[in-house]
Amino acid sequence: SNVATSTWGSSWGDNDDVVTPLGPGTSLVQVSIGMEVPNRDDPNSILSALKRLSDTAQTDSRMGVQSLTSQVAIELLRRKSSIVSASTSYQHYRNNNKALRDFQTKSVTERSKFEQEQVSKYGGVDYTGRRQSSSNLPTSSDKATMAVITIILAIDGDSTKVTGNTRADVEDALRRIAADVKVGDSLQSAEILWTPEDRFETLTLRDVVADYPELRSV
Repeated sequence: SNVATSTWGSSWGDNDDVVTPLGPGTSLVQVSIGMEVPNRDDPNSILSALKRLSDTAQTDSRMGVQSLTSQVAIELLRRKSSIVSASTSYQHYRNNNKALRDFQTKSVTERSKFEQEQVSKYGGVDYTGRRQSSSNLPTSSDKATMAVITIILAIDGDSTKVTGNTRADVEDALRRIAADVKVGDSLQSAEILWTPEDRFETLTLRDVVADYPELRSV
């Protein structure tokens, strides 16, 4: 599933020498997290939280996406004890257009890991495919599953620098994201992806290792 958002670019234009409230240039940030979900039907599970947030996401405005991205980072922090693996990547650019091109490349790479997108929103438009009737779906009593959540950002400045893959590094990255995306018009583009979304799909540790080899135990 993914909540894809509009790309606004920098509110400072293409002037590479401007220093924004978050510093100079543009940062491209990616954080991927593997989590244990003992009971996916629990209203407090991360999958339930992501479903609620995606249902109400206002992806047609920068402010709506800032709020969504910050809230997802906070929800992950609230469940930090369930994080079992993670990866982070960070690149800093003087050229804003190059940063946004690389953002799109990362987005395509991550979205290609999904066989189907049950939730897909872009620029306020819901592209979610028609779902099968629940009566036609296989029944499953499996409530436990792994989940992988990925946040990709293009954001002003160099404040949102994430490094390392230790538990402390990942928690620091999520705190930086939650705070920095709310600063002015700093967020240029964002995409949030997670799996599984379909109630009848279960993700095993083997699935995670195969599809997300970059994740490291924390």
